[in-house]
Formats: sequence, structure tokens, C-alpha cells
Amino acid sequence: MAETITIHEAKGPLEVAAFGGLISEYTAWCRERYKDDPWLVEMAFSHQGLDAELLNLEGLYGPPNGRMLIAEDSRDILGGVAFKRIDADTCEMKRMFVRTIAAGRGLGRRLCQALIDTAARDGYKTMRLDTTRDMVEAIGLYRSFGFEDCPPFVDYPEKMRPMVLFMQRPVG
Repeated sequence: MAETITIHEAKGPLEVAAFGGLISEYTAWCRERYKDDPWLVEMAFSHQGLDAELLNLEGLYGPPNGRMLIAEDSRDILGGVAFKRIDADTCEMKRMFVRTIAAGRGLGRRLCQALIDTAARDGYKTMRLDTTRDMVEAIGLYRSFGFEDCPPFVDYPEKMRPMVLFMQRPVG
């Protein structure tokens, strides 16, 4: 019998801390994936202010500025994703990550759908995201949800710009 996985909003200090733990695990995963280009990971996360982000998860991703979703089974937190408010109509998907122990279970798809549904309930009209051009698995997932290329909406350092893909889709 397959174990039930639930996806819900991270609430309270323990769940918010668990979401922060997922971000830290994602960062380590990126460092391994890009071990031949370590400058890319360091530049991306330092440009995004990752250290400050981890200290202010509630302010960035908690209501009314956003939402943090976590997926878990009876034993483990398996993944998470968040969005943050850009303006009254637009939010940005951030920190989509599924732990290796949950790979291949369709969890990325479920998290993405849950986040889009949550953003629609919150009244957003457009969801944006950015990713690196060689995150082909993530790009395939995003395209399957109707995300399309769009002009840059974050000003990354010149050296990074050719490596970053910006996408958006209508919500609702």
C-alpha cells in the first residue's frame, strides 16, 4: 500500500524551520550538481541574499507576502516550494525542492499544482520563476504547467545572465 503524502502550508516555528532545512538541503544539492562551476551556485545564492532569506522566511514567504508549502509522509518532510509577492497581481515561485528519497513519486508536479492553486486562491493573476538553463527536469515540469519564457525580471550579475531562464504563466 502506497504511503499517503500530504501537502500543506508551513505554519508555526517548527514547520517554517523545516522549510528552511529544505532550502539548505537544496543549496547543498545545487553545490553538488554544479561542482564543476561552483562560482555559479555561490554567485546565485549570494546575489539572492540566501543567508538573510533563511533568517526571514516568515517575512518573505509567510502571509500576507507569500506562502510556504511542505510535503510530508508519516516519517519525513519530502519537499517544499514557496511563492513571494511581487505586486498585487504577480507572485514568484521560489525554492522548489524534492528530496532525493522522494524522487520519482510525482511530488514536484503535486507541489507545483498546489502552489499554483494557492496563488490563485490568494488572488494572483501571474506566477513567475527563474531557473538555470540546464535544470532540464525542472524546466520540463514548468513547461508542462504552461510556463513560458519571459523577459528577465531579476537583475542577475552579467556573468550569470546567459545561464538563467525566466518563465511565467497565468494563474487561475
